[in-house]
Amino acid sequence: MVRRACFGLAVLRAMAFLVFASLTALPVHAHEVRPGHIGIEETARDNFEIVWKQPVRDLGPGQVAGLGLRPVFPENCVRAGDSLVQRRPGLLVERFRLTCTGGLMGREMGVEGLQRTITDVFVDLRELNGNQAGMRLTAERPMQILAGGGTHLRAYFGLGVEHLIFGFDHILFVLGLVMLVRDLRRLVYVITAFTLAHSLTLALSMLGNVSAPSSVVEAIIALSILFLAVELSLPEEKRSPLATRFPQAVAFGFGLLHGFGFAGVLGDIGLPRDLAVPALALFNIGLEAGQLLVVAGALVAGHYLRPVIDKRPVLAEAPIVVIGGVSVYWLIERSLGFFPGILLS
Repeated sequence: MVRRACFGLAVLRAMAFLVFASLTALPVHAHEVRPGHIGIEETARDNFEIVWKQPVRDLGPGQVAGLGLRPVFPENCVRAGDSLVQRRPGLLVERFRLTCTGGLMGREMGVEGLQRTITDVFVDLRELNGNQAGMRLTAERPMQILAGGGTHLRAYFGLGVEHLIFGFDHILFVLGLVMLVRDLRRLVYVITAFTLAHSLTLALSMLGNVSAPSSVVEAIIALSILFLAVELSLPEEKRSPLATRFPQAVAFGFGLLHGFGFAGVLGDIGLPRDLAVPALALFNIGLEAGQLLVVAGALVAGHYLRPVIDKRPVLAEAPIVVIGGVSVYWLIERSLGFFPGILLS
């Protein structure tokens, strides 16, 4: 009975935060930043097939918000035919053809409106003769020269760091693990298990064509965060044996699903054809670097805030309520994807 009462209290706290977030119109999004991608394939001399993947933000069932981005090509390029536009989760995909007299190599191109965002856009060019070029457009450098030989491999490391840092659902899960495991040595084992798990499914997804429905993955990721929040809301002696005795198993099991989540953003831009493994490795290393920054920041903050929390124990509940409330919000929002006919008005 005590355990059920504690569980009920945890749910009530989470729901209270959810109500507060809804009343104040708090924009709670797991992935605020997704990269864009411009894939350019030369199909005949001076003729190019363009795939422009523009990131958008999902505002709810059937609603998206664009970022106001528009690719800008050199003056020697003219469109040939109409565009085909498709909507995917978090993306608008536009396909069209260009005729560029003299080609694109060595010419300046970019994305208009990028300077008003914190989003990056990857550009990949593959010519008929096999030559490749790549670059990463940023808010600081939205227009660049497409130079031969560029592969922007290092950009995949930065993308990995940014995706972890701005992937708020992954951050909350890692913070939950840090709060759940007090022993530093054991925490190393838990974080290692999480790393191995998401690295495995990330590699299988990108290189082995193993996939899982994105809506299901995102919902279970939210559920994994809620699981940690509920466990953290309980006294240590009342927590489940799985969380207290085998936190490595918890981190590994849910880490497999988080790996599919990481693969979603990387799949949007793809991997260089001839350098897929190095690019994937750099992206994964970037994820781990971002993850270590989160863990280190949490440990340092906990150390300096400990005296304050000891004097006011109620402050220790604040992050648990936030984690639980946001996870409930995400779980409800993402579960609506299972029932596309049910819309909230």
